[in-house]
Amino acid sequence: MNSPPAGPPASDLMADYYRLLGELLQMAWGDNFHLGYWEGPDDTSSVQEATDRLTDVLAARLRVGPDSRVLDVGCGIGSPALRVAATTGAGVLGITTTPEHVEQAAERAREQGMADRVTFQQADGMDMPFESGSFDAVLALESIMHMERPTALREMARVLAPGGRLVLTDVFPLAEEASDNPQAFGTLFGDAPVSEQNPGMASLARFEDWPDLVSAAGLRLDELTDITENVQNTFPRMLDGFIDRRREFERRHGVSVEQVLDHTRQANPVAAGCLVMAAHKP
Repeated sequence: MNSPPAGPPASDLMADYYRLLGELLQMAWGDNFHLGYWEGPDDTSSVQEATDRLTDVLAARLRVGPDSRVLDVGCGIGSPALRVAATTGAGVLGITTTPEHVEQAAERAREQGMADRVTFQQADGMDMPFESGSFDAVLALESIMHMERPTALREMARVLAPGGRLVLTDVFPLAEEASDNPQAFGTLFGDAPVSEQNPGMASLARFEDWPDLVSAAGLRLDELTDITENVQNTFPRMLDGFIDRRREFERRHGVSVEQVLDHTRQANPVAAGCLVMAAHKP
């Protein structure tokens, strides 16, 4: 019996996924395709302020300066990379599987006069075309949830120079029954099995799994912090943005976002935790 034809690579699925979803996120949420960070229940920061703040939380942990080279894995349309370069003086290379986002990010760098220090290219975070030891730091804002973690962490460790730091955010299940079953975890983009139609989440890891994951990649853990309380405003505010902009998006693309909205309404925002992890290469 002939085997069924192989499907497109996971990186191609993610590119297709974010090609359309990225525009919806940008319309509904802003230029940062990641969670927002609020200081507390009385924090009235805007979405832009809160998402920039999360970038700054990670940038401070990179410990880089003007002579440093930073890799942003899963760079979106470039806003975090540009902000890290502006606040630290470091040179930054952002990678994404979505070619349209590479073009959009590069145009942003040109518009901001930073194209000499911030560049972008299409690449897979689990198989990067860079020599070992090429970067002083690696940043990954929630992008690792779309990858197989051990593979991605080994690859990030490989491209780090000795002494270099990896800083990332990741979501993790708060419900014990979701720990070993990604499909049991209600996410913003639904709880259907990961597939060509729903490639949004490749895997889950529990908070307590991270020390072993880091060690297995050849890195040494410096910090593991639960920031769930700080990011929990993200989900209801993102849903509000989807509702506000849905008609414009549907007119522009002829694609309904009702399924996304239905899944989002059903998801329990506090079922998803978020962590900050920092490690270094010995």
